[in-house]
Amino acid sequence: MKDPIVQEVREARAAVAADFDFDLNKFFAWAKAHTAAERKAKHWLPTSPNKALGTPKSSAARKRLERHSGVPA
Repeated sequence: MKDPIVQEVREARAAVAADFDFDLNKFFAWAKAHTAAERKAKHWLPTSPNKALGTPKSSAARKRLERHSGVPA
């Protein structure tokens, strides 16, 4: 009896391998470039919702932001 989940994983693995012509060097080069691009993109994303939206409205949120950043909000 074949497990459908195992079969699905094997089919997905075969599809990925076919995309890279069954060449591990091509796959790892793609993975390395993809990881570097992902890290670069995350570097430019805001780390908290307050930075994306500007100064927080409530005084408690402003105080919390001041404590963490060391800069008055």
